Amino acid sequence: MALSVPSPHAARSARRWRWNALSLAARFNLASLLVLLVSMLVTGWWVGAQIREGVIHRTAATAALYVENFLVTQLQELGTTTWLSPARRAAIERLLATTPLGREIVSIKIWAPDGRVVYGENAGQVFPVKEDLARAWNGEISADITNLSDVENASQRGRFRRLIETYVPMRVEGSDRVIAVAEFYQTTGPLDAEIARAQRRSWAAVGLTTLLTYLLLSGLVRRGSDTIRRQQATVREQVGTLETLLTQNAQLHTRVSRAAARTAAHSERFLMRVSSDLHDGPAQDLSYALLRLDSLWPAAATHPDQEAALHSVEQSLESALREVRAIATDLRLPDLLGLTLHETLQRALRDHRRRAGVDVTLTAGTLPAGVPLPVKITAFRIVQEALNNAAHHAPGGAADVSADVTGGQLVLRICDHGPGFTWSGEAQEGHLGLVGMRGRAESLGGAFTVTARPEGGTCVAAHLPLRPEELRPEELRPEERGG
Repeated sequence: MALSVPSPHAARSARRWRWNALSLAARFNLASLLVLLVSMLVTGWWVGAQIREGVIHRTAATAALYVENFLVTQLQELGTTTWLSPARRAAIERLLATTPLGREIVSIKIWAPDGRVVYGENAGQVFPVKEDLARAWNGEISADITNLSDVENASQRGRFRRLIETYVPMRVEGSDRVIAVAEFYQTTGPLDAEIARAQRRSWAAVGLTTLLTYLLLSGLVRRGSDTIRRQQATVREQVGTLETLLTQNAQLHTRVSRAAARTAAHSERFLMRVSSDLHDGPAQDLSYALLRLDSLWPAAATHPDQEAALHSVEQSLESALREVRAIATDLRLPDLLGLTLHETLQRALRDHRRRAGVDVTLTAGTLPAGVPLPVKITAFRIVQEALNNAAHHAPGGAADVSADVTGGQLVLRICDHGPGFTWSGEAQEGHLGLVGMRGRAESLGGAFTVTARPEGGTCVAAHLPLRPEELRPEELRPEERGG
């Protein structure tokens, strides 16, 4: 059976998921532990190096002072000659053999300025002047631990692995002139033990400081993390409550929009019933009254006064019949279900042209074909009412109608050329139609405004959502569809 090996991307994703699953305090503890460990190692290494350097130089300075006190007198003749006399070399040998100097020093060389060894195992040989030797000729004491890899250290290499190498300038007594450089070697055993003790103490101090810092920071971050976690829990609870309220609000808005759409449909059905009642009731009665008047004309022909009175009554009845029929026609909504939005607006303009005898042109952009029925009903009624207002208030009833779609909303503008007026939005005598238009627009979640144009006239604008939360056409019963 073949074994499936996770891909590098999957492994990285798993590690990232595990990291993100940790709390803020846990992530900080891991990150700070890593940083503090690295910092501790670097600091410990640097402190150890400084301790090692300091111990070496302190030891070298002490040994240098000790060697200088023993040898400076024996080397004074190098201020005037290039070689040590046999008597001086013998004196140096006795010092190394009979004094504590010999027990401290493993080997010693005396250097002349040209890199020549004037005393020691390589006496008479010339070697390149190294940096430490050059510094000693400049009056500085230098020391370091050497691994005896230089050519002049070949004799010590077989007996020792490492030695402390120190260069000490030798001056003319009473002056600063360097006449020779003494190079001597010491074993590293005591020095290594002292360095190890000092480094252990320094590592202990650094480790303790790091641990205390880590514990302090971890405690502070844990308290902050606990506070943040509590706040996050509170925020999540509040967000959950807010989401619940938003959901309920959205559901309530949907229910209100559906109720408004159904109310609009019921209102249209009611208007249709009123239209039918006017047509079948008062209109029929007026027609019957006109017929009865026709039967009275022969009897009234012999009485001029009666004929004039009958003629006046007949004219009044005919005018009332026309008005009742016009009202009944306006109340009855045409069948809009099979019409597009553009055709619905054209139907409103055609009905107004037939009723008022005024030709109104529609300026329309690209209008969608599939629009919910309540939107078409609202658009039809707003255009119808606005044109009726223009016919009453504008000279000749002239008006401009435009329709366009902006930001998912149908924008209708009907502007007349009358005297113009401003409307506060309150129901006032003569402005009940505006209140009805505003109610229709707002029932779909839209907006309605009335403004006076600077050049004269009034402009009403309706913004209707093209996809309101309302009843779809198929959800309306046939009698509610305006058919």
